[in-house]
Amino acid sequence: MNRRAGIRASLIAVVSLLAAQVAAEDPTVNDRPEAQSPTPAQRFDEVRSLRNQGDTDAALVSIDALRAEFPHDVDYVLARAQLLSQLQRDDEALDELSIATALAPDYEAVWELRFRLLGRSADEAASAWRVELEKEAARRFPEATWWKTPAVEDVSQWTLLVGAGYENLSNGLPSWDSQFVEIQHKQDAFRRYHLRLGRDARYAETDISIGLGAERAWESGWFAGLDLASAGSPAYQPELAASAHVGKTLSDGWVVDLRYRQRAYADTDVGGAIGTVEKYYGDYRFAYGVGWSRLQGASSFVNHVATINRYYGEKASIGLTINTGKEAELLGSRQVLETDVRGLTLSGRRELTQRIGLQWWLGLHDQGDYYRRRFVGLAVSIRL
Repeated sequence: MNRRAGIRASLIAVVSLLAAQVAAEDPTVNDRPEAQSPTPAQRFDEVRSLRNQGDTDAALVSIDALRAEFPHDVDYVLARAQLLSQLQRDDEALDELSIATALAPDYEAVWELRFRLLGRSADEAASAWRVELEKEAARRFPEATWWKTPAVEDVSQWTLLVGAGYENLSNGLPSWDSQFVEIQHKQDAFRRYHLRLGRDARYAETDISIGLGAERAWESGWFAGLDLASAGSPAYQPELAASAHVGKTLSDGWVVDLRYRQRAYADTDVGGAIGTVEKYYGDYRFAYGVGWSRLQGASSFVNHVATINRYYGEKASIGLTINTGKEAELLGSRQVLETDVRGLTLSGRRELTQRIGLQWWLGLHDQGDYYRRRFVGLAVSIRL
């Protein structure tokens, strides 16, 4: 029995030795747990480590790989948005946050970052979306404070807007054209200013005008603004135009605004007020305004303006405006006349890159029985 046991032990040793040699040469040895690639959790930890070290570009490469492998993991989507935000690629970050919101509608960190990024934008559509976001956040996260006090971080921005328009008149009248340059400055989430230089050519005469304006908002939802414009020895523009408005953002997407406007021509003045009610609903904005005007030495008159806009995320929008009623216009021979008007305008805007955007408009305008204007225009905005 002892001899058989010794033989059996020898055989076991030989087999074990051969098995070890085969295992050493077997390429599948890499499948052993101790030789496996890092787990997704370990890779995500590496992303956070790289971000904390300030190596944002390397962190973005790593999170891109995780996003491609796990497209429905909201933490990876949020992490990528945070990195894009650090790189000042806000439009891409907002796209990621839209995906994150669809994956996890009540993920507060996603809402907070989106709210902050929209506050960094100088775009009007982004401002409107931020108002809606604040209202929805108040419903979802009533105990949170980030949406109650708009971020006042360094959002100072300068934007150059350059545009031109062309108008074709009926009844054989010469065409009109216009050009303008505007500098816009957003000081923070509450204050904006602009300076505008314009050229308007009608018939054989040209007017040069300069204008400036300021807008102020408050945490309570109130906002107000003032605009002034002047033209030296103008043929068609008012010598001095001024307007002031005040409004308030209400609950459920409602906004009200009241504006007073005064225009001083060489021989007469035109004054009036415009009241506007807006409603934001999902991707849409609906607005209706009624204006009252009075031409010096004449009776008062009323006009109506209705607009619908659709926003495509935070990057683009398209709108349709219809107006009808009466207005005062300097038509020729330096005479300001009251005329029946009706018009239709299609307009839109599109952000092409983080810094460059386009605005466009086209439409028809009937000035009573005097003429019909067909107009088109284009402007380019450049964030400085």
